[in-house]
Amino acid sequence: MIKLFWYISGLLTIFLILLSNNNNGSSNFINQSKILNFRTGQSFIQKFIIFIILLFFILTIISLFN
Repeated sequence: MIKLFWYISGLLTIFLILLSNNNNGSSNFINQSKILNFRTGQSFIQKFIIFIILLFFILTIISLFN
């Protein structure tokens, strides 16, 4: 069961990092008001990525002791 969450958190981390990098490249042609709205959404994605990475490491440590 722990390995299932481990795989899901790993894949979710990769997906979110690719999603956030893809959005960074598309902001070159957007006006200033849309960029400000984009940065707040980007901040949420970055915080969520940090949470998923910490979950991944915690699950890795737990799986080592089982």
